[in-house]
Amino acid sequence: MEYIRPCMNHDLTCNHFRTKFLRNVLFPAALIGLLTSGFTIAKADKLQKGFERLQIHDYFRAKEYFEKSLKKKPAGAAFGLSVIYSRNSNPFYNLDSARKYVLISDSAYQQLMLKKKNYYSAFGVHEAAIQFQKDSICEKAFREAQLENEVMNYNHFINEFIFCSQTGNAVALRSKAAFNAAWKINSSASWQNFIESYPDAPEYAEAKSHYEERLFDEITSDKKISSYEKFISLYPESPYRMQAEKMIYEKATLMNSADAFYQFILKYPANRFVNEAWRKIYELSTKDYTEQAFLNFKKRFPDYPFMNELETDFRLQQSFFIPVKRNNLWGYINSEGKEMIHFQYDEASLFSDGIAFVQKNGKYGYINKSGIGIIPFEYDDAEILKNNMAVVMKGEKYGLISRSNANLIPFEFDELSEPAENICIAVKNEKSAYISTSGTQLTGFDFDFAGEFRNGYAIAGMDDKYGLINNAGHFVIPPKFDNLFFVAEGKYKAESDDTWGIISISGDTLLPFEYDAIGEFSESRALIVKNRKCGFVDGNFRIAIPAIYPFNDFVLNNSAFVNGYVLLRQKNKSILLDSSGNKITFANAEDYGLPGGGLFPVKKNRKWGYVNERGQVKIAARFEDAARFVKGLAIVRFKKNFGVIDSSGNFVIHPMNDKIVFSNNVFITTRAGMSGIVNLNGETLLENYFEKIEFVSPSVISFERSGKRKWMNIDTGKIIFSE
Repeated sequence: MEYIRPCMNHDLTCNHFRTKFLRNVLFPAALIGLLTSGFTIAKADKLQKGFERLQIHDYFRAKEYFEKSLKKKPAGAAFGLSVIYSRNSNPFYNLDSARKYVLISDSAYQQLMLKKKNYYSAFGVHEAAIQFQKDSICEKAFREAQLENEVMNYNHFINEFIFCSQTGNAVALRSKAAFNAAWKINSSASWQNFIESYPDAPEYAEAKSHYEERLFDEITSDKKISSYEKFISLYPESPYRMQAEKMIYEKATLMNSADAFYQFILKYPANRFVNEAWRKIYELSTKDYTEQAFLNFKKRFPDYPFMNELETDFRLQQSFFIPVKRNNLWGYINSEGKEMIHFQYDEASLFSDGIAFVQKNGKYGYINKSGIGIIPFEYDDAEILKNNMAVVMKGEKYGLISRSNANLIPFEFDELSEPAENICIAVKNEKSAYISTSGTQLTGFDFDFAGEFRNGYAIAGMDDKYGLINNAGHFVIPPKFDNLFFVAEGKYKAESDDTWGIISISGDTLLPFEYDAIGEFSESRALIVKNRKCGFVDGNFRIAIPAIYPFNDFVLNNSAFVNGYVLLRQKNKSILLDSSGNKITFANAEDYGLPGGGLFPVKKNRKWGYVNERGQVKIAARFEDAARFVKGLAIVRFKKNFGVIDSSGNFVIHPMNDKIVFSNNVFITTRAGMSGIVNLNGETLLENYFEKIEFVSPSVISFERSGKRKWMNIDTGKIIFSE
């Protein structure tokens, strides 16, 4: 330490030196004047000496003088000690001691008479200075707590520096630090400690949720029925009770037999999935809906709780229910046009798994074919029931319910997909995650793209890269590909660095990454493209047809094998290959089409006709275009109009249409923008009078003209309903 030599009163240089030091510290001008002017205190007391030594940073002597003055002059001496302990430029730095002495100074100062206060002001000790010192100590102590960012440090600040304005911020930061500490451990015990210690923390609700989740996961980590039973017994009010009941239900009924479901009902009568189990028993026992199956079910399960529905249900399940609208209200008719459910709904869906969603008074619910409500009208949107589950919306958030209206997945998501292999895709804040139908979140909301599960795996993408996850939510192939598509069970085509190959679920390369494009598989063949040439690989990813044929973009999406042949369309003449790669040609043929019914469309002398496999002409070339034969008929274009011919070349539908489409065993014909329907015998079921035609079922169509709709049974050719 550099010591300052003592000054004599007559030493002007020394007085100048002392004044310079005093002006560089936080002391009022009054004190500086007192020490440097002609006015002197008759005899310098220890307090004065302490402040003098403090001004020249002689902390050892200053501390000694202040400690000797503390008993008689606590307001000033404690202030001086607080200043020493608050400065980190000396070995006495200790903010706890600084806090202690500034509080002693403050308390003593408040009890002083005005005369004494004036005395202390000469040393720079006054109310504003004490408050400044307190604020300075608070700021330093809070900053130190922030630097450590540990619960212990925040607790010390909150408990010991209670007078500081930063205590509110310290409380908030403490709970955040405690939350992060609990998260690092992520056990039910760590979360329980947090929620018990910080019941008023902003993170309390999230911590409580983590506690409930971890408690459930820890107790049921072995996934055994006995563990789920134990959890329900110990924590009957837990939000995970429903999930535990769901897991018991699923595990107890893995055999998916009526016996398994019935044993579940007998053993767990209080389980919320009992009604679902009953309906599953009914479904399994009456799959064929024969009268005998129905009677056997009644005899075997006389305690079935929905017995009053059986008689009607058996009769109604044999009918196809069609939703139709009359006077702006929806109801249901059967395929003969008989009214089955009265017109009373604002919206109505097709039936699936024996029930349909309907809307009434702005809310959605579900009814059975007797018109009885199965799920109450309490949802803001609804999807059809599949596998006894349905996606519904409540309060602008989507969730999943069961047939018995049990909430399987909570209403927390912006979007929710229909289950695929008992797993849904959930969307929140434009990110996707996977959630099982039992409500277990399998992944975080990490994905920019989430594909549905297929054969136990799903394609998922993040940051423009794609990988493959399993049904436990773990990546089996990390997201490293530029594109990834399913091609066959356990096999995927992938793009990396602008080249394509095929990989297995274990990441093994089955087809090397050396192709410009890979098509879809059809009849165990997939297109491959390399250097603007194309060929095909087989189902074992061996080269079936070498890549020697000219490639164009049209070929990529139109290279499916049909009936053992593929057509590679070229600008002037298409190439027809069989599955072995043999090029099929016929004498004098200018172009080819795909075969059907043993006949090949061929173009000769700019006209199309048909030949057999030996090249013998079966239908003379007289058409402008010709499609392959399906069900013994083919669509052709003759003199700019479309018609349909039989295998002898005779017109079944005369060439007078602008367009013809084959669908559901009928032809939809279009002429002058209006459509009609002709059956396979060439009989006109609907003249070309209608703007829109849709299939409601394989045997029922709806058609529309001028905003009015009608429904027809195409098997009978009868109009069954008109709006």
